[in-house]
Amino acid sequence: MINSQFFIHKCQKNAYKRPYTRKFSLLYCDYHTFFMYLCRVRGVRCALKISLNIVFMMKSLSVSRLCGRLFVFVLFLSLCLPLCSAVRLPRLFSDGAVLQRERPLTVWGWADSGETVTVKVGRQKGEARAGADGRWSVVLSPQKAGGPYVLEVTAPSGSVAVKDIWMGDVWLCSGQSNIDTHIERVYPQYPEEIDHDSTDRVRLFKVENVAALDGPRSDVVSSGWKTLSKKNAWHTTAIGYFLGKRMAAETGVVQGIVQSSWGGTPIEAWLPRDTMEAIAPLEVMKARLYNDEDLSKMVAAANGRASQRWNNLLEETDPGVKGRWIEEAFDDSAWPEAEQTALPIAPGRFCGSYWVRQHIHVDAAHAGKAALLRVGTLVDADFTYLNGRQVGSTGYQYPPRRYAVPAGLLHEGENTLVVRFVNRNGAPSFVPEKPYRLEFPDGHQIPLSSRWRVHDGTQMPSQPSFPTGAQNMASAEWNGMLSPLAPLTLSGVVWYQGESNTNRPASYERSLRALMASWRGLFQQPELPFAVVQLANFMAPSTEPQQSNWARLRESQRRAVLSDDHARLVVILDLGEANDIHPLRKKEVAARIAQVFDHLVFNNNKVQLSPQPLKASQTSDGVVIQFDQPVQPGALHGFELAGSDGRFRNVLAVAKGNQVTLRGEGRLVRYAWKDNPMEADCRGLTSLLPATSFEIEVW
Repeated sequence: MINSQFFIHKCQKNAYKRPYTRKFSLLYCDYHTFFMYLCRVRGVRCALKISLNIVFMMKSLSVSRLCGRLFVFVLFLSLCLPLCSAVRLPRLFSDGAVLQRERPLTVWGWADSGETVTVKVGRQKGEARAGADGRWSVVLSPQKAGGPYVLEVTAPSGSVAVKDIWMGDVWLCSGQSNIDTHIERVYPQYPEEIDHDSTDRVRLFKVENVAALDGPRSDVVSSGWKTLSKKNAWHTTAIGYFLGKRMAAETGVVQGIVQSSWGGTPIEAWLPRDTMEAIAPLEVMKARLYNDEDLSKMVAAANGRASQRWNNLLEETDPGVKGRWIEEAFDDSAWPEAEQTALPIAPGRFCGSYWVRQHIHVDAAHAGKAALLRVGTLVDADFTYLNGRQVGSTGYQYPPRRYAVPAGLLHEGENTLVVRFVNRNGAPSFVPEKPYRLEFPDGHQIPLSSRWRVHDGTQMPSQPSFPTGAQNMASAEWNGMLSPLAPLTLSGVVWYQGESNTNRPASYERSLRALMASWRGLFQQPELPFAVVQLANFMAPSTEPQQSNWARLRESQRRAVLSDDHARLVVILDLGEANDIHPLRKKEVAARIAQVFDHLVFNNNKVQLSPQPLKASQTSDGVVIQFDQPVQPGALHGFELAGSDGRFRNVLAVAKGNQVTLRGEGRLVRYAWKDNPMEADCRGLTSLLPATSFEIEVW
């Protein structure tokens, strides 16, 4: 669409230069300005087509009605401009883009229907005719790695030139929150690297969140390609950041990271409608039910109103707000003390506000200095104050609390720290084993006390809510964030998702197989490689056998990958955190993904991935599990056997070569079958990578 603000601005500017006494002068000048603008951005043919229509329209207008004339003029343009579509490219093909090397390259876009479009990149050139809908597509011959090139697209209705194009490797990173976790979140793990690393050899393209229930979109929403730097990567995928850097170092060519992910989304949202109709038709019906703009607006408005009412009522009734419990001068000596890991929450209480206070002693050398307050991770939302001044707040439980303390706020002696919890679902709590301290630029740290003065705020009823979340419905992200990317040529796909499907793990195997098949069809790459990241260890560890939905979903991931020659599992059972569903060691995850692509894409058979079980046999010595590679020898933990009764028990295991022998008999054997199997210690002899969790029959 033409930028109407540009035209209006020119009209206003020229109006001040010419008196109204000169008949048609204002109209002529504005029309001339707009005509020249049309020629520049749409081409002469398109400009003439619109101009003739405008001339006929203006003949019927009264000269004295200048304002009305201008209004009709702009209104007419808004109606006729969509009928005159110039050459246009998807946002993927923008300045700084990385396109796949050494493979046929598809370039597509839109133009006037029926016209011939010519595409040129480097030495490769191709032509296509735009269809009735204006869409065209050209397949260019493969090109070697290199650049920069100019992507030139020309047609009778106009032309486009995209600069700084590079031929390299393109990786699609998709899934939910763990692939979505950005550099800002993991920065404390790798501050030196992130602070000082900047390169144009890695480029990032982030697809903004769009849920579409009414069918596939023609293009994604994105700000375009950006070179890798701390600033550009701050809110993009951390795994993609580290993967791009590693692959650039290994291959010596430019890497493109395309991030299309949305936290909390289930796998069903990333599948096409026809697939969903086959495997979960009720989910398709639900999406159709909510595919109503008026209904969506009503639900959003109702939820917004409910949230506002809930917040207002909390503020009105919270004694801590009225009593100014945030102030330094407030006397909290009558409040009971409690350990932060054992807050005395009233029985049955799960919703409302809760207050905690403590004092931090600051010496003269650091008084008045700027600092960083780290309040670990809290459940759920918080408002945090130092010496009566709010220094930070977070609206939900997952992000680490890292709050900047401005210079001049801290004083010598006792300083008052106040945290006001606001919980809508679940008791207030401090997540253990997270950093709780005050940090100064000179390296000095003041640990926070684990003991707090505590007091109830207001207990609230649950906040009313109405079913929403179009992003969680069938095909929503396929339509809005994936389909518009095709048929971009890719080197491989990183799929890191599953947490939102742990309530129905048994169906995940079928869904994951369907996802890989449908994506390969979409991108027209039948052998498109997939690196499937298995769920990490999470929640409280256990040494006893347990029925674990997380383990069951990992098994679904393993089985889906096992049946696919062009997919491999990325095992990260040792990289999770018991207290965080978003573990921070994303660089290590990216390194294991890179190993998968070394094996799958670059055919490096020397790369050893995580050990996988091949079979389990009953022998006179016990149950013998054969792996696809030698594992570290000696006694191992985390193995279980079940007999005909189906009840699993821990068993002793000894590894030698590529075999692990279990003492006893059984019909089923499983390994690392827990939410958080911290005791599981089977690793590859040379790769040192953890073996996958599994459950297999004994023969």
